[in-house]
Amino acid sequence: MDFASFIFKVDNMLWATPLIALIFITSICYCIAMKFGTVRHWRLQWKLLKSGGGSVEGISPFETFCTVVAYRVAVGNIGGVMVAIMYGGPGAPFWMIITALLTSAIAYAENSLGQIYKVRQDGQYRSGPYNYMERGLGWRPLAIVFALLALIGVPLIVTGPSANNIGMAFQNSLGISPAISGAVVAVMLFLVISGGVRRIAKFSTIIVPIMTVVYAILTIIVLVANGSKIPGLLSLIFTSAFSTHAVFGGLFGAAFSYGVKRAVNSSGSGFGETPPSAGAAECAHPATQGIVNASSVYIDVTVCLCSAVMALITDCFNVLGPDGTYMYIGKGSPVMASQAATGTAGVVWVQEAANTVMPHIGGFIVALSLVFFAFSTCIAYYYEGESALAYLARSKSQEARNKMIWVIRIIMPVTFFIWANITASTAWAISEVMFGIMAWVNGIALVFLFPKVVKVYSDYVEQRKKGVEEPYFNPQKLGIKNVDVWMDINKEQIEKDKRQEARTEAENPSFHPDNQPDL
Repeated sequence: MDFASFIFKVDNMLWATPLIALIFITSICYCIAMKFGTVRHWRLQWKLLKSGGGSVEGISPFETFCTVVAYRVAVGNIGGVMVAIMYGGPGAPFWMIITALLTSAIAYAENSLGQIYKVRQDGQYRSGPYNYMERGLGWRPLAIVFALLALIGVPLIVTGPSANNIGMAFQNSLGISPAISGAVVAVMLFLVISGGVRRIAKFSTIIVPIMTVVYAILTIIVLVANGSKIPGLLSLIFTSAFSTHAVFGGLFGAAFSYGVKRAVNSSGSGFGETPPSAGAAECAHPATQGIVNASSVYIDVTVCLCSAVMALITDCFNVLGPDGTYMYIGKGSPVMASQAATGTAGVVWVQEAANTVMPHIGGFIVALSLVFFAFSTCIAYYYEGESALAYLARSKSQEARNKMIWVIRIIMPVTFFIWANITASTAWAISEVMFGIMAWVNGIALVFLFPKVVKVYSDYVEQRKKGVEEPYFNPQKLGIKNVDVWMDINKEQIEKDKRQEARTEAENPSFHPDNQPDL
């Protein structure tokens, strides 16, 4: 067995049903425990997104939100959705939406944990799954393994598919050689990441809203041009999702399976990708950032849905039957027949869908969107690697850490250029293997940290019910240890709590503060 075959085999083993079930079931448990708070609090999410600012040590909630969206919205939001439709039929997008509503809870969990266990290092906040694995669970060996994967795999290998897609997009749309486009984008990548988290955050606040809105506008244009088909589109999605469609009804199991897998893989909820960015934010309570970043899953699934409806309403899609033969070949574009002949599915479906309304221009906009999605994701991946390095080198001097960080800043654009010029099929598998291992470790950690997450969330909700406009985190009150940075962040409020308890005890000698068990 050669190396590529071995990697693909490991990839299939890691991403089998048990991992998807782990994330899906854990999400449901969090949803129930929090009474579907990440869905109910959509107004609060919007309010928190607009509130607060950064500081010398941390970035603002909105900057963090945009950086997290950059993680989630990537190449798979276009090409990956088409694969889900090919294997799961038109009903797959429905189950993607349902899954997104559920996995927003696990997104809340890992992002709030990133805040709870953040540390102050070199004048800025640092965090990640390794922080809550070590500080929250005492799992230092696993924390180190996770950090090593995040350092070596994410910025240097996982960027391979994105780099290759950018090179192919420029070549197919403008005829520009991957060597040229790869070099230009690599330089741009270096210019952004060399500024650290602040420049990454500033860049994300500009590019993420623009790329998302442009893609949404393109979708609206396609829908308006096919307005008479919208009722049929909705009927197609719903009947296919619930096994009542005359053609695609037999794909209920596949629609559910691929819809769930695509939503989980696309958003990355539970993978441990976003806690480093979440932990970098300035806020008074960990739940604040957890609630804000939970909504990033909705942005992710919206982009996925945009890709799906463009392909479905223009009939630019193919569906593979359970027997391995095509049960449906779209007639919206002649390209669909050639795609079926080669057994492929991907970005070209969406490009052809857009071209039916705006010939050439539509396909170019899709390609440009793909470039921005992939580029912003690579930038976010860099920060994940930098945060992991900061954790692994925490015992070194600040000067030594900075030198190591600059090594990554130089190596990453070089590897990006290399990936842009070679076939990335193996890179896809390697990246999936690394994310698979990280998802297993992080998913198990989220199960064991369940009580802490729910306790912190309940504390936040209780404070808001009492009329506290800006809830604050008092770890002593909740019995949560190894979170010293919060004793300094909310020092004034915590001291006020102590004085209030002292007064209450003096007025009522029988009163004893509730000594919470260590969590």
